[in-house]
Amino acid sequence: MYASKEILKDCRVIDEISKKVIDVLEKKGQKARGSSIIKASKNAVSLLLSKKKEIVPTFLSVYLPMSTIESIGDTVVPTVSSDDDTSVTSVSEDDNINNSDCNSQLSSSSSQEPPISFSMSSDVVKMVVTFEYLFDYFKHSLSMNSKPMNLEKILSDIFTYAFLELKCSVNIRRLKHEISKQISHIVQSARSYAAGRSTIGALRTINQFSLFFKSINRLNEEQPTMGYIQYRNNDDLSPILLTRKNNDKTDIFQFYPLSNSVEITFNDTLINKTLSSFDLLRALDVDELSYLSTECALIYDLNLDIPTLEEALKTKILFDRTSSSLSSYFLTVVSKSTDADTIQESLDQILGDDSPSFSVEEMDAIIGRTYDTRGIKRSYEEDPILVEPNKNRHRHNKMIEDQRDLLHLKDTYHLTDSAFNAIFQFIRSKRKLCSLKEIERLRKKANGKFPILFTSTSAHVKFEYAVRTAIFVARKYESKLEQFDTLNIRFNMDGTLIGNKHIVAISINCIEGGDQCQTSKNLVPLGLFEVQKENTELLRKTLPVEFINDIKSVKHISIGGKDIDIRVRLGGDLMNAVYVFGLAGFSSNYPCIFCTQHKDDLHITEETAYDKTITEGKGKNKKTTTVHVGPTSYHDMTKRARSLAEQNLCLAKKSNELGYKCEPLFGDLFDYQDYCVDTLHMKLRVFDVILKDILSYASRTGKYGAEHLTIIERKIKILNQHCEKTVGKRFFFQVDTDDKNKTIASHGKLSGHLQDLFYIDSFPYDDILIDEIAKSARTVVNKFKEILNEVKHTSIKRKGVLKRLSLEFVKEFRQSGLRTTVTPYIHIIGNHLFEFHEFNNLGDYNMQGVEKNNDLLSRLYFSSTNPAKNPLLTMLQKLYRMLEMNFQDERERDAMAEFARTGVYDFVEEDLSESESHSEDYNLFRDSEEDAESETESEEQVGSSIEEVEDEDEDERESEQSTIWAPEKRFNISPTPRSQNRFKSFRRS
Repeated sequence: MYASKEILKDCRVIDEISKKVIDVLEKKGQKARGSSIIKASKNAVSLLLSKKKEIVPTFLSVYLPMSTIESIGDTVVPTVSSDDDTSVTSVSEDDNINNSDCNSQLSSSSSQEPPISFSMSSDVVKMVVTFEYLFDYFKHSLSMNSKPMNLEKILSDIFTYAFLELKCSVNIRRLKHEISKQISHIVQSARSYAAGRSTIGALRTINQFSLFFKSINRLNEEQPTMGYIQYRNNDDLSPILLTRKNNDKTDIFQFYPLSNSVEITFNDTLINKTLSSFDLLRALDVDELSYLSTECALIYDLNLDIPTLEEALKTKILFDRTSSSLSSYFLTVVSKSTDADTIQESLDQILGDDSPSFSVEEMDAIIGRTYDTRGIKRSYEEDPILVEPNKNRHRHNKMIEDQRDLLHLKDTYHLTDSAFNAIFQFIRSKRKLCSLKEIERLRKKANGKFPILFTSTSAHVKFEYAVRTAIFVARKYESKLEQFDTLNIRFNMDGTLIGNKHIVAISINCIEGGDQCQTSKNLVPLGLFEVQKENTELLRKTLPVEFINDIKSVKHISIGGKDIDIRVRLGGDLMNAVYVFGLAGFSSNYPCIFCTQHKDDLHITEETAYDKTITEGKGKNKKTTTVHVGPTSYHDMTKRARSLAEQNLCLAKKSNELGYKCEPLFGDLFDYQDYCVDTLHMKLRVFDVILKDILSYASRTGKYGAEHLTIIERKIKILNQHCEKTVGKRFFFQVDTDDKNKTIASHGKLSGHLQDLFYIDSFPYDDILIDEIAKSARTVVNKFKEILNEVKHTSIKRKGVLKRLSLEFVKEFRQSGLRTTVTPYIHIIGNHLFEFHEFNNLGDYNMQGVEKNNDLLSRLYFSSTNPAKNPLLTMLQKLYRMLEMNFQDERERDAMAEFARTGVYDFVEEDLSESESHSEDYNLFRDSEEDAESETESEEQVGSSIEEVEDEDEDERESEQSTIWAPEKRFNISPTPRSQNRFKSFRRS
């Protein structure tokens, strides 16, 4: 009709093409919107012009989307009247079905009709329901609820009809898709028909609705099996339906195999059988369901993961046993399956095809014409959309981009998985996130509660404040603390290495509060001190004299008007006790910190006591004396127990006899009986010694050169295989290259719980040691494990059992041949451990919480994102904030701060004199405030302007304390100038 293709771009030609398209549609009894036709015509012309082939076209193809085409005689709102014939012969493009259903859906039905009825014709099931039946589903479709639609009521009615009446199988996934799509289709049509009026009102005028399903298939009755009537077809992987009449109820079980999974559906009678013994035995009996599933799987040679299936059944039944309000209901569990014999791919595709059962034309014929509207959400999530719309693709791309940005933030700012997950859970539950400025303001307010004294190398609180805080924490677990006449406060002092800094961390806890008070999160920080090296003299110079005197001054605490005595007990490992008591250490002739036994006689126990002959002098001056060497005690002075009086006498003679080196660090604050051995370090050190001796003996092969190296490598391979099975690859063995003898060396750390996994009965003693040594090493390890088990039973102390085990262990260790001497810890086991167990609760002095707290200090030090002038102050403030958050109620936190400050908490009225003293303290320190500020300003002028901006918030954080507990005001201590700060890693270069 036109001379060239270029003429087709003219607007008048486009209009002519559009008119011809309208004529073609009218001849077919169809119509479309004018804008859609014009747009389709322009697209057709553009497509024709884009073709490169120089072939003269003879016709123009115009493509219209099916969603834009309507039938001229279409109605809008889909309903079905009871007066019409509901029998269906075909759901394909049948004009009779379309006309009869669509026309009848505008008429009202009688109110006497039942709420639901079924009929089946030509493998299509038709369900007629009332408006009241679908009312909740209509409301859900019209709402903005993102949760999937709960189809439990409709599914239960369909299952009951399909299984009991029709004896058919049901493809549940397809059925859910059909129900959801048809309900959504009805609502969309009603929105267009309502034309601005209420959609629910438009639907209410129609009394009955018709839904059609193609996911229900007929089955043939087969031979009974397992006591059930069986229905299935001869097809490959046909669904299996089992029914059994039981009194007035019927057991129903459907086994529906798919491509790579199996759907198992069962009714409420089988569910009630599994729950019959749950209330008494607290266990579900799913044996029958598991047996039925297994037998059905064997018919098709399918492999089911039965343990996983049983767990899924239990989980589904327990989760839904109280959620269903229906008188009869069904549950469906999906389990993965694999076919023992390879199934044809075509069959897999047929069974695994979960596409919608009805095509668009069939749905239009059944329901009627629908129009695209906004605000309608799909109310199902079971099946993926086959062709994803552009908006969903854009949303998916945006989600991937946001997730990538979050991963970038996590990696850039070093957020751990636990921290990221905690933030996510907080935002999901609170649905809000505060600004950093608000968090800083709250942090300053919380820091103002803590009376922390600090210098460049220390940060600590008053001992009385810490004791009151520890008592408040203990009251959380023991509410009757005021009934005790004496409270024991454990003084935990332990050194840790943070980077290249030696930090001594001191914390306390109330022993009467129980084991919970000695966990890491409940320890009350007392102070953090930086030392060049851990020894008694350097600690004496580092710890302020006021700090030590303050600890000595606290003798009693008032609780509820009652004065309770305070006894300070020492906690820590043996090396810390050496520093505190001023001893010579483990390399001296008297290494034990509890007694004065010579290092040559550490192995002596009650069973191995003997008389020792000592010869002194030469010639005529030669004297021979006999000394009885026997067991020692930690508290009995007649058995060579240490004491402060004995230490003073030895130091007065200016000699280093009996291992006394200098005066105790805290003077007479701690007696030797105030310290109890830590079972955690005892366990670690003894197991380390045993492993070292085993490796030393295993490295002796009696061969040389390559033959020796081959034997060593074989033993290392055996040990590494054992490590991988027990503790993983975090601990391993390899040849010590620094040793010319090529010995076996261990690498990595074995913590307490890993040692329990490592030293098991299957340890390869026989593979790396000779027979006698292997037997002895196994006996030594088992004896020590018996001691550890006995120590754990602190609630019941069996008299004499621990003593017997301790003596047997030392005896076996000596006879094993691993080494000839014993270590101080092994000496303590043979002489003092059972004494501690008799007079103390060893669990009260376990240092596991303190060790975890040391690890926390390292994380606090290196995880700081801002440079800090006083890092020890910042770390101590954070420890107290974390301790405070153990009390989630704000009133409890305020009460803890008030009790720690004044000692008043629901017992007596607040003493006005104390309040006056606090106000006097505040007035006294206001005079020194200006001096501290001026010093800070002069120091800041030395730095660059960039450093001034970076440190502005930190200055404000330290200066804005509360009027009562500002450290620099209350105790007349000004912050140390930054030039004297030795924590350079906190400052930017």
